[in-house]
Amino acid sequence: MKWSNVLLIVGLLVLLAGAVMSVMKIHPYSDYVLILGAVLVFFRGALRSRER
Repeated sequence: MKWSNVLLIVGLLVLLAGAVMSVMKIHPYSDYVLILGAVLVFFRGALRSRER
């Protein structure tokens, strides 16, 4: 499995965790987790373009 796919899966899991935390009203930490997930998915695009 390519590293970009692994990074995408991890990023989506982090986004899922942030969404669950947001629903459970853990707001200060859920914002940071959502931002981290978005950054991981963003870096996945850069990594994928380098793999080609």
